[in-house]
Amino acid sequence: MCRIASIFLLQRPKGSMPSEARDFNMETRAVIKFIIIFFLQGKAPKEIHAILTKTLREHAPSYATVKN
Repeated sequence: MCRIASIFLLQRPKGSMPSEARDFNMETRAVIKFIIIFFLQGKAPKEIHAILTKTLREHAPSYATVKN
């Protein structure tokens, strides 16, 4: 699932580049969706944070964000 998450989150739409604000919102929504998916799979917040940190490195949300 980590590979799928990284491909989805790091993929950019083809064509003209959207504005930075729109791009940020799309990425934020994608991360939230993955947090929800992992939660529904029964993963603990520590596991979810570890997966996102491994995938997104310095762009991952903090543990507190994932926990809340």
